[in-house]
Amino acid sequence: MKRRLIQYGTIALVAALTTAASALDGDTLMARWSFEDGGGDTAADTSDNANDATLVGSPEFVPGHDGDGLQFAFAEGNYALAPVPYHNTATIVMWALYTSTPTGNIGLLHAQATEGDLGAPDTKMIGIWVENSNKLWGRFIDPAGALVNLPKNHTLDPDVWFHTALVVDADAGKATQWVDGEVVGEADYAGEVGEYNFLKIGRQGTETWEGILDEVGFFSAALSEDDINLIMNDGFDGALAVSALGKATTTWGSVKRDIAR
Repeated sequence: MKRRLIQYGTIALVAALTTAASALDGDTLMARWSFEDGGGDTAADTSDNANDATLVGSPEFVPGHDGDGLQFAFAEGNYALAPVPYHNTATIVMWALYTSTPTGNIGLLHAQATEGDLGAPDTKMIGIWVENSNKLWGRFIDPAGALVNLPKNHTLDPDVWFHTALVVDADAGKATQWVDGEVVGEADYAGEVGEYNFLKIGRQGTETWEGILDEVGFFSAALSEDDINLIMNDGFDGALAVSALGKATTTWGSVKRDIAR
Protein backbone atom coordinates (compact mmCIF):
# COMPACT_ATOMS: atom_id res chain seq x y z
CA MET A 1 0.00 0.00 0.00
CA LYS A 2 2.78 2.37 0.93
CA ARG A 3 4.58 1.62 -2.33
CA ARG A 4 1.42 2.34 -4.32
CA LEU A 5 0.95 5.67 -2.55
CA ILE A 6 4.51 6.58 -3.45
CA GLN A 7 3.81 5.69 -7.08
CA TYR A 8 0.67 7.85 -7.20
CA GLY A 9 2.50 10.71 -5.52
CA THR A 10 5.40 10.59 -7.94
CA ILE A 11 3.05 10.48 -10.94
CA ALA A 12 1.36 13.61 -9.62
CA LEU A 13 4.76 15.23 -9.15
CA VAL A 14 5.76 14.50 -12.73
CA ALA A 15 2.42 15.91 -13.97
CA ALA A 16 2.99 19.05 -11.95
CA LEU A 17 6.49 19.46 -13.36
CA THR A 18 5.18 19.04 -16.90
CA THR A 19 2.46 21.66 -16.36
CA ALA A 20 4.83 24.14 -14.75
CA ALA A 21 7.44 23.93 -17.48
CA SER A 22 5.30 23.38 -20.56
CA ALA A 23 5.68 26.93 -21.97
CA LEU A 24 9.18 26.17 -23.26
CA ASP A 25 9.15 23.43 -25.88
CA GLY A 26 9.38 22.83 -29.60
CA ASP A 27 5.65 23.26 -30.06
CA THR A 28 5.60 26.82 -28.71
CA LEU A 29 8.76 27.87 -30.56
CA MET A 30 7.23 29.49 -33.64
CA ALA A 31 10.50 30.80 -35.09
CA ARG A 32 14.20 31.01 -34.36
CA TRP A 33 16.71 32.99 -36.39
CA SER A 34 20.29 32.07 -35.52
CA PHE A 35 21.86 33.98 -38.44
CA GLU A 36 24.30 31.21 -39.33
CA ASP A 37 23.45 31.54 -43.04
CA GLY A 38 26.80 33.01 -44.03
CA GLY A 39 25.38 35.17 -46.82
CA GLY A 40 22.47 35.65 -49.16
CA ASP A 41 19.24 37.57 -48.84
CA THR A 42 17.42 35.36 -46.33
CA ALA A 43 17.89 34.31 -42.72
CA ALA A 44 16.62 30.79 -42.14
CA ASP A 45 14.14 29.96 -39.42
CA THR A 46 15.77 27.00 -37.69
CA SER A 47 12.60 25.92 -35.89
CA ASP A 48 10.30 23.46 -37.65
CA ASN A 49 8.07 26.21 -39.04
CA ALA A 50 10.00 27.65 -42.00
CA ASN A 51 9.32 31.29 -41.12
CA ASP A 52 12.40 32.45 -43.01
CA ALA A 53 13.25 36.15 -42.88
CA THR A 54 13.84 38.23 -46.01
CA LEU A 55 16.80 40.60 -45.66
CA VAL A 56 16.10 44.13 -46.84
CA GLY A 57 18.86 46.68 -47.40
CA SER A 58 21.67 44.11 -47.07
CA PRO A 59 22.31 43.68 -43.34
CA GLU A 60 25.57 41.76 -42.95
CA PHE A 61 26.39 38.40 -41.37
CA VAL A 62 29.21 39.02 -38.89
CA PRO A 63 30.55 37.34 -35.72
CA GLY A 64 27.77 37.42 -33.14
CA HIS A 65 27.16 36.33 -29.59
CA ASP A 66 27.01 32.64 -30.48
CA GLY A 67 28.51 31.94 -33.88
CA ASP A 68 27.39 34.53 -36.40
CA GLY A 69 24.92 37.35 -35.94
CA LEU A 70 23.27 39.92 -38.20
CA GLN A 71 24.60 43.48 -38.28
CA PHE A 72 22.32 46.43 -39.01
CA ALA A 73 23.19 50.05 -39.74
CA PHE A 74 21.00 53.00 -38.81
CA ALA A 75 22.14 54.97 -41.85
CA GLU A 76 21.24 52.12 -44.22
CA GLY A 77 17.74 51.55 -42.84
CA ASN A 78 18.09 47.78 -43.25
CA TYR A 79 16.10 45.04 -41.53
CA ALA A 80 14.88 41.44 -41.76
CA LEU A 81 11.17 40.72 -42.32
CA ALA A 82 9.73 37.36 -41.28
CA PRO A 83 6.20 35.92 -41.29
CA VAL A 84 4.92 34.73 -37.91
CA PRO A 85 1.54 33.43 -36.75
CA TYR A 86 -0.51 35.80 -34.61
CA HIS A 87 -0.68 34.90 -30.93
CA ASN A 88 -2.26 37.00 -28.23
CA THR A 89 0.24 35.58 -25.75
CA ALA A 90 3.84 35.62 -26.94
CA THR A 91 7.49 35.87 -25.93
CA ILE A 92 10.29 37.41 -27.98
CA VAL A 93 13.92 36.80 -26.96
CA MET A 94 17.25 37.86 -28.46
CA TRP A 95 20.86 38.77 -27.88
CA ALA A 96 21.76 42.33 -28.86
CA LEU A 97 24.69 44.73 -28.96
CA TYR A 98 24.68 48.33 -30.11
CA THR A 99 27.68 50.44 -30.97
CA SER A 100 26.18 53.91 -30.63
CA THR A 101 22.86 55.72 -30.49
CA PRO A 102 22.41 58.18 -33.36
CA THR A 103 20.32 61.30 -32.93
CA GLY A 104 17.15 59.21 -32.96
CA ASN A 105 16.21 55.94 -31.31
CA ILE A 106 17.44 52.57 -32.58
CA GLY A 107 14.96 49.74 -33.05
CA LEU A 108 15.33 46.10 -32.09
CA LEU A 109 12.09 44.80 -33.54
CA HIS A 110 8.43 45.39 -34.18
CA ALA A 111 5.41 43.27 -35.11
CA GLN A 112 3.15 44.44 -37.93
CA ALA A 113 0.03 43.24 -39.73
CA THR A 114 1.15 43.34 -43.36
CA GLU A 115 4.30 42.73 -45.38
CA GLY A 116 4.96 46.32 -46.42
CA ASP A 117 7.64 48.71 -45.22
CA LEU A 118 5.47 50.02 -42.40
CA GLY A 119 6.67 52.39 -39.73
CA ALA A 120 3.77 54.61 -38.64
CA PRO A 121 3.06 54.48 -34.91
CA ASP A 122 -0.31 52.77 -35.35
CA THR A 123 1.21 49.90 -37.39
CA LYS A 124 3.56 48.59 -34.67
CA MET A 125 1.53 46.10 -32.63
CA ILE A 126 4.59 45.19 -30.56
CA GLY A 127 7.75 47.29 -30.49
CA ILE A 128 11.13 47.12 -28.73
CA TRP A 129 13.83 49.76 -29.05
CA VAL A 130 16.61 51.71 -27.31
CA GLU A 131 16.16 55.45 -26.96
CA ASN A 132 18.96 57.89 -27.66
CA SER A 133 19.13 58.16 -23.86
CA ASN A 134 20.44 54.54 -23.94
CA LYS A 135 17.32 53.30 -22.15
CA LEU A 136 15.40 50.22 -23.23
CA TRP A 137 11.74 50.75 -24.06
CA GLY A 138 8.82 48.68 -25.25
CA ARG A 139 5.22 49.21 -26.33
CA PHE A 140 2.30 47.34 -27.79
CA ILE A 141 -1.11 48.27 -29.12
CA ASP A 142 -4.47 46.71 -28.33
CA PRO A 143 -7.13 46.08 -31.02
CA ALA A 144 -8.83 49.40 -30.25
CA GLY A 145 -5.59 51.27 -30.89
CA ALA A 146 -4.74 52.07 -27.27
CA LEU A 147 -0.99 52.25 -26.52
CA VAL A 148 0.46 50.26 -23.64
CA ASN A 149 3.92 51.55 -22.73
CA LEU A 150 6.46 49.69 -20.66
CA PRO A 151 8.55 51.88 -18.35
CA LYS A 152 11.90 53.06 -19.73
CA ASN A 153 14.08 52.74 -16.67
CA HIS A 154 16.96 50.46 -17.67
CA THR A 155 20.12 51.89 -19.19
CA LEU A 156 22.13 49.77 -21.62
CA ASP A 157 25.83 50.33 -22.29
CA PRO A 158 27.16 50.39 -25.87
CA ASP A 159 29.47 47.62 -27.11
CA VAL A 160 28.17 45.17 -24.49
CA TRP A 161 26.05 42.13 -25.34
CA PHE A 162 22.76 41.90 -23.46
CA HIS A 163 19.98 39.34 -23.52
CA THR A 164 16.48 40.77 -23.68
CA ALA A 165 12.98 39.34 -23.68
CA LEU A 166 9.47 40.72 -23.94
CA VAL A 167 6.65 38.58 -22.56
CA VAL A 168 3.02 39.43 -23.32
CA ASP A 169 0.79 37.25 -21.13
CA ALA A 170 -2.92 37.52 -21.99
CA ASP A 171 -4.07 35.31 -19.10
CA ALA A 172 -2.21 37.40 -16.54
CA GLY A 173 -3.05 40.69 -18.28
CA LYS A 174 0.57 41.72 -17.91
CA ALA A 175 3.59 42.42 -20.10
CA THR A 176 7.15 42.16 -18.79
CA GLN A 177 10.45 43.26 -20.25
CA TRP A 178 13.67 41.48 -19.30
CA VAL A 179 17.39 42.18 -19.50
CA ASP A 180 19.97 39.52 -18.64
CA GLY A 181 17.41 37.34 -16.91
CA GLU A 182 15.83 40.00 -14.71
CA VAL A 183 12.60 42.01 -15.06
CA VAL A 184 13.30 45.65 -15.84
CA GLY A 185 9.75 46.79 -16.57
CA GLU A 186 6.15 45.64 -16.52
CA ALA A 187 2.75 46.96 -17.50
CA ASP A 188 -0.84 45.83 -17.05
CA TYR A 189 -3.15 45.62 -20.04
CA ALA A 190 -6.58 44.29 -20.99
CA GLY A 191 -5.24 40.99 -22.31
CA GLU A 192 -5.39 41.54 -26.06
CA VAL A 193 -2.86 42.68 -28.65
CA GLY A 194 -3.63 44.09 -32.09
CA GLU A 195 -3.28 41.75 -35.07
CA TYR A 196 0.17 41.13 -36.52
CA ASN A 197 1.52 38.65 -39.07
CA PHE A 198 5.15 39.70 -39.49
CA LEU A 199 8.16 40.56 -37.35
CA LYS A 200 10.48 43.28 -38.57
CA ILE A 201 13.83 42.39 -36.99
CA GLY A 202 16.46 45.09 -36.60
CA ARG A 203 14.03 47.94 -36.98
CA GLN A 204 11.26 49.56 -34.93
CA GLY A 205 9.09 51.94 -36.87
CA THR A 206 11.49 53.81 -39.16
CA GLU A 207 14.44 53.46 -36.76
CA THR A 208 17.01 50.78 -37.55
CA TRP A 209 19.30 49.09 -35.05
CA GLU A 210 22.92 50.25 -34.90
CA GLY A 211 24.76 47.05 -34.08
CA ILE A 212 24.31 43.26 -34.06
CA LEU A 213 21.43 40.92 -33.18
CA ASP A 214 21.73 37.19 -32.60
CA GLU A 215 19.59 34.19 -31.63
CA VAL A 216 16.20 35.84 -32.05
CA GLY A 217 13.26 33.66 -31.02
CA PHE A 218 9.47 33.98 -31.09
CA PHE A 219 7.29 31.80 -28.84
CA SER A 220 3.50 31.43 -28.75
CA ALA A 221 3.55 31.26 -24.95
CA ALA A 222 4.45 33.34 -21.91
CA LEU A 223 7.86 32.04 -20.88
CA SER A 224 8.73 32.00 -17.20
CA GLU A 225 11.80 33.43 -15.49
CA ASP A 226 13.33 29.94 -15.47
CA ASP A 227 12.60 29.52 -19.19
CA ILE A 228 14.19 32.85 -20.10
CA ASN A 229 17.26 32.14 -18.02
CA LEU A 230 17.62 28.68 -19.54
CA ILE A 231 17.65 30.18 -23.03
CA MET A 232 20.08 32.91 -21.98
CA ASN A 233 22.50 30.54 -20.24
CA ASP A 234 22.19 27.34 -22.31
CA GLY A 235 21.00 28.60 -25.69
CA PHE A 236 17.90 27.37 -27.50
CA ASP A 237 19.16 23.84 -27.99
CA GLY A 238 20.20 23.40 -24.38
CA ALA A 239 17.04 25.00 -23.04
CA LEU A 240 14.75 22.86 -25.17
CA ALA A 241 16.65 19.75 -24.08
CA VAL A 242 15.60 20.38 -20.48
CA SER A 243 12.13 21.69 -21.29
CA ALA A 244 8.88 20.23 -19.99
CA LEU A 245 9.08 16.89 -21.75
CA GLY A 246 12.78 16.49 -21.06
CA LYS A 247 12.36 17.26 -17.37
CA ALA A 248 9.39 14.95 -17.04
CA THR A 249 11.18 12.10 -18.85
CA THR A 250 14.33 12.49 -16.77
CA THR A 251 12.39 12.75 -13.53
CA TRP A 252 10.15 9.80 -14.35
CA GLY A 253 13.19 7.66 -15.19
CA SER A 254 14.69 8.47 -11.80
CA VAL A 255 11.36 7.86 -10.07
CA LYS A 256 10.96 4.42 -11.64
CA ARG A 257 14.45 3.47 -10.50
CA ASP A 258 13.68 4.65 -6.96
CA ILE A 259 10.38 2.75 -6.85
CA ALA A 260 12.04 -0.44 -8.06
CA ARG A 261 14.52 -0.39 -5.17
